[in-house]
Amino acid sequence: MKTIFAIVVIAVAGIVTALAVDPYRDIACLVSRTADLVREQHVGWQCLHYAAARDDSHAVSVALDNGLSTNLRTAQGQTPLNVAAEYGSLRVVRVLINRHAELEARDGRNGFTALHWAAQNYHPAVARALVGAGAKPDAANKWEQTPLWIAAWQPDQRNTEIAHILVAAGADPTRPDHEHNTPLIMAARSGHRPMIGYLLDLGANIEARNNHGRTALFQAVVGGHHDVVRVLLARGADPQAKAAGVAPLAYALDHEERDIAELLVANGASGYTRYAAAAAMKRGRRAFSDARFDQAINEFSAAIALRSSSAEAYYRRGQAFAARGKRAEAEQDYRQAQTLNPAHAEAQEALARLYVDEGRYERAINALEPLLENQPDNPRALFLLAESRNGLGESSQAHSHFARACTLGFQPACGR
Repeated sequence: MKTIFAIVVIAVAGIVTALAVDPYRDIACLVSRTADLVREQHVGWQCLHYAAARDDSHAVSVALDNGLSTNLRTAQGQTPLNVAAEYGSLRVVRVLINRHAELEARDGRNGFTALHWAAQNYHPAVARALVGAGAKPDAANKWEQTPLWIAAWQPDQRNTEIAHILVAAGADPTRPDHEHNTPLIMAARSGHRPMIGYLLDLGANIEARNNHGRTALFQAVVGGHHDVVRVLLARGADPQAKAAGVAPLAYALDHEERDIAELLVANGASGYTRYAAAAAMKRGRRAFSDARFDQAINEFSAAIALRSSSAEAYYRRGQAFAARGKRAEAEQDYRQAQTLNPAHAEAQEALARLYVDEGRYERAINALEPLLENQPDNPRALFLLAESRNGLGESSQAHSHFARACTLGFQPACGR
C-alpha cells in the first residue's frame, strides 16, 4: 500500500511539474518515470532525459524554451546530450548542439563523454554530428579510454565506421588506456576483425603489449577468436610472444582451443609436445579433484603419450587408478614413477600405502627404505613404516616410529 501511495505521489508531482514548465504535457515522460522507479540507471532522470532517450526533439525544445538547462544532470551525472548519444537520438543531439550543450560533459560513473556513449552503442551518425560540432575525438574517460578505444572494443561493423569518423577528426589510433591496452589489443580481444585490419593499415604496432605483457595475438587467443588469430599471423604477429611466461600456444592448449593451437603451430609456434602434455596434466588434476576418475585417467594417459618420461604423470594416473579400485594398475604406475624419478617421494608413499592397505608389509618397508634414507624426518613415511612394523608384529619398533611421527606433527600417529 505504501509503495502504491509513493508512486501516486511521484506521478502527481511529475504532472504538476510538467504543467508548470512544459505546456506540451509530456504524458509519455510521466509514464516512463513511473515505470522506471526501480531502475538504478534512471535514478534522477527528468522529463528532459526521457525525451532525449526517445529522440523527441519537440519535447526537448519545449523543455529548454521553458528554462531547463541543456546540461541538466541525472543522479549518475548524465546530461541530456549524454543520454541522446547513448540512445542514438540524432535529432535531439542536433537540437542540443544548437542550444550549446556542453560537448565534453562527463557522467559521474565512467567519465564518458557523449562521443564515448555513441561509440559504446554503435551510433555513427551521432558520432559524426558530435565531431562536426567540435567534440574532442581523443577525450579520455576515467580509465584513459578514448571513444576510438571503446569503438575497437565493441565488435560491431558500425563501430568501424565510427573509427573512420574519429580518425578523420584527429583521433590517435594507437592511444592506450591506463593498462596500456591499445585499440588494436582490444579489437583482438573482442574479435573485431574489420577493426583490426583498419587499425593495422593505420600503422598500429602489432607487437604492442599491455601491462600484463599480452599482445594483440595473445588476446585473440584468450578470446578464442580463430579468424582474428589467422589475420594477425598473416600480418606478421609473433606466434611465440609470451605473457607472464605463458606462450600463446600454451594458453590455447590449456583452454582446449585446438584449432587455434594448430594454426599457431602451422605459423611457427614451438613447444607443442611440452605444452600439450602440461595442459593434459591440468585437465587431469581438475578431473581428479572433481572425482571424475575415469576422465582423469584418460587425461593423464594423454600426457604420458606425449611425454613418456614424466614421473608425475604416472604418479597422478596411479592415484586415479587407486581411486577407481584398480590396485594392480595403480601399483604399476607408482613403480614406473619411481623408476623414472627415484626421488619422487609422493610415488614412494603412495606405493607403500597401497602395500600397507593390502597387508603386504614387507613390500611396504622395501618401498619406504629409500625414501626414509633421503628424508629421515618424513612423518608420513614414518607413520607408514610404523603401520608396517605393527602389521608384522614388531610392536616395539612400531611404537618408536609412531612416536617419532607424532613428534614431527603428524596427528594420526599420536596415541598409537
